[in-house]
Amino acid sequence: MKPGEFADLVGMPLETVQRYCSLGLLDPEHDGLLDDVDVMRVRVVHRYVEHAGFEPEHLAAAIREGRVETPYGGQLFDAAPSLDSDEAAAQAGLEPDELRQLAAALGLQSLNLSAQDIEELFAVPRAARDAGLPWGAIVGVTRVLGDSLRRIAESQIRAVHVHIHERQTAEGVSQEEVERQIVGIEQTLIPLTELLLRRLYRQYLIEAMIEDAFLHIAEPERQAAKMGSVEATIAFFDIASFTTLAEAAGDDAAMRVLDRIDTVVRLLVVDHGGKVVKQVGDGFMLAFRDPAAAVRFSIALQSDLAKGQDLPAIRVGINAGPVLYSAGDYIGSAVNVASRVVNSAMPGQILLTEPVAVAADKAGIEVEELGVRMMRGVDDPLPLYRVKAV
Repeated sequence: MKPGEFADLVGMPLETVQRYCSLGLLDPEHDGLLDDVDVMRVRVVHRYVEHAGFEPEHLAAAIREGRVETPYGGQLFDAAPSLDSDEAAAQAGLEPDELRQLAAALGLQSLNLSAQDIEELFAVPRAARDAGLPWGAIVGVTRVLGDSLRRIAESQIRAVHVHIHERQTAEGVSQEEVERQIVGIEQTLIPLTELLLRRLYRQYLIEAMIEDAFLHIAEPERQAAKMGSVEATIAFFDIASFTTLAEAAGDDAAMRVLDRIDTVVRLLVVDHGGKVVKQVGDGFMLAFRDPAAAVRFSIALQSDLAKGQDLPAIRVGINAGPVLYSAGDYIGSAVNVASRVVNSAMPGQILLTEPVAVAADKAGIEVEELGVRMMRGVDDPLPLYRVKAV
């Protein structure tokens, strides 16, 4: 948009917008147009000028000389020229269509990329391609990276906004003090998060390699299995009457209940050798290597939630079998069956398919047969079992 339109959007005098543009604090590309990133630049500049005592000229010089590093890094004020799509693809060592696919997988809103962007964003997929990894697999992993990092960034910023900005503003804290605290949090939080991500990546890489070792060593007889398939136990659970709770107590109260349950889940799932695959609304999908461990987890979860005041009951469905792992998710008929089983459970019940029930019984967990059920999307009648005395 043009400077006048931008000034109206952000509620700033046109002369101030023009002054900031001339200093490179807005429109560092000097193309005469302002965009969504400039909205963020205004906010950052405002914090330094209004709350940290910088004159705009001094702030611009300090950013150029590296004496002031904004919480969001040099990207906000980087005036490096963008490459056109053909130049960007050539530098990345990719075909133009490959570059567009990867950019979309990462969730990039445009292909206005600098030479540094190309090197930092596309060196890994290029190396993976050159090493022989299939292109579809590369795009799948790239999607997981993009989605995960976007969620991390959004969660952090929203947490600061809700729990600092909104809360303290409602309590009557001055805007200047709120902004000063937010700047301090962001300056501390962002570098520490980058360290945390590097450390966690290495830790999860080791855990993934251990899982891979079990596939190669503990299950050599599965060499003839469908490529990409793994044996897994899939557990689904959801919160009984969650919609009713939200309608009666309100969305905020329902979200607090969900957060309390989520906390209990994550404390227990690691102890039982499982992992949270995803959460959709009030439902969770988890994966375990051992069926009996999945049942023990579910029993412990039911028990711990029963101790909490005003927590609704949950219902659980568990199935085991071969699944396909793709882009951070498990898919296949074994997953579909587990999702159907949980829909057949009553509040407080843990329902199992036959292979899970057999493993639970061998582990000394009491189960009882409920009979055969017909389920939507499942061709054959399915025997179901219930965990006793939960």
